[in-house]
Amino acid sequence: MPGRRASQQSSERTLALTILGVGTAASLASLLGGVWLVRAGVVVAVLMAFAATWVAWREVRAERERHAVEMKHEVGLRAQQAERFHEESVAMISRFNARAENLQAVIAKLRGQLGAAKAELSSMRGNAVWLRAEVAERQSRIEALEARIAELEAEETANIVDLPRRVSPSVADIWGENEHPTMVDLARLNLDGLPELRQA
Repeated sequence: MPGRRASQQSSERTLALTILGVGTAASLASLLGGVWLVRAGVVVAVLMAFAATWVAWREVRAERERHAVEMKHEVGLRAQQAERFHEESVAMISRFNARAENLQAVIAKLRGQLGAAKAELSSMRGNAVWLRAEVAERQSRIEALEARIAELEAEETANIVDLPRRVSPSVADIWGENEHPTMVDLARLNLDGLPELRQA
């Protein structure tokens, strides 16, 4: 298309220059003749001027038409580019919105997990406090029981009397022939090994 435009411009320009050249030559040639020849030269010059003007206007009109076609084509291309850019922008915005929604869902999930973890931590802290109190209470009870056991052991050791293990009286030593089996003659028992009982 640029070559065609250049050829059209060159042909129209050549035609206009040819008309002007011929008209100028005819006008100059008419100066060498008589009055009628000069008048004819002036008429030829005027006609050539009109012809050159007509060719120039035709070239301007053709140039305007070509410019209008080019502008229409350019506007169409720009409209297509704008439409494509708009579609790409809408697609990009849709992708960003989808990504933002996914991120919001992830954030909401993480917030839920964080809330659950905080609740569990609070519960564990409460359980730890309760366990500490329970351990302290049981420790105090254990200490009280250990103190009571120590007291009882002290009392038992104070009341314990060591008995000789070799004292094993026979039946004849305990009962006589005519005595009731439930009666024990303490005089027959050998209590020398138990001085504490004798004092008691």
